[in-house]
Amino acid sequence: MADSDTPSRITVDAGPVRLSALDYGNPHLPTMVVLHGLADLAWSMDSVARAFDDRFHVISFDLRGHGESDHPGAYSLSHFVADLRNALATQVHDQPVIVAHSLGGHVAALYAGLYPSVPRALVLVEGAGPPAQLNVDSPEARADLVRAHLDVLGAPLAHKPLADIDAAVARLAAAHPRLHPERARFLAEVGTKPGPDGGLVWKFDPRTRDWMASIDHRFTEECWRATVCPVLAIGGADSWDTWWSARVPPAAQVRPRIRMAPAEWSAKLAAFPDIEEVELADAGHMVQFDQPERLNEVIADFLDRRL
Repeated sequence: MADSDTPSRITVDAGPVRLSALDYGNPHLPTMVVLHGLADLAWSMDSVARAFDDRFHVISFDLRGHGESDHPGAYSLSHFVADLRNALATQVHDQPVIVAHSLGGHVAALYAGLYPSVPRALVLVEGAGPPAQLNVDSPEARADLVRAHLDVLGAPLAHKPLADIDAAVARLAAAHPRLHPERARFLAEVGTKPGPDGGLVWKFDPRTRDWMASIDHRFTEECWRATVCPVLAIGGADSWDTWWSARVPPAAQVRPRIRMAPAEWSAKLAAFPDIEEVELADAGHMVQFDQPERLNEVIADFLDRRL
């Protein structure tokens, strides 16, 4: 990546934490805010940011506990939403388009429902999962869910050290077989740091996984109903087979229900008053890795029609 093409690194005060972000340029353009997913960083959304930096002033954040942002140790969904609210209040002075992946999608969608006058448009890339995992209508089922969350919160967490950059690249390539090798190496370089006992570790705080215990599906979907901006939900056709089923830890599964049922997916999306849905073939959960050009085409088409 040439120096002239490198976005600026900025720091934004977001209340009790400082968030780091990649700033892609012209502040005189309308704003696009980009949010990444769990265990990731702003650089993973670089292909999206670059596709729109001639049309928007793109600001791509490292969420708390990720990348160069503060790692405060507290990682509920409410913490992430509060950070976004504070960051937008200080950094953005118009109605932004928000493009968000996975965890970032949950954060952006809840924000859009709680503060519906702010977003101009919302793009959720694999941002409406995970599934509820079980029927929580009975006291027994609710207790099962809470016990599973306690198992997750009580489990010791630490990064497994990586021997070197080549090991980090190999890990990314194994997890994301469609990711271009050059991109995998770049993400390994910017996404790791020296480990406390030698080798390398990923830059995200492993405790960020705790956000899963803070999801209240009923409440979030109630908030989604208050959203007024147009919403585009983009999913990868292979997501449930190649990502969630293989990666959700046994303690979080509660009962064998990892694939989101079509009825649940439809009900989730129906909570948004103004929503379009697109499913991309040959893409898993990391759509920006698997089908970057097609993803950007779909986003551009939506924005051309709805803004």
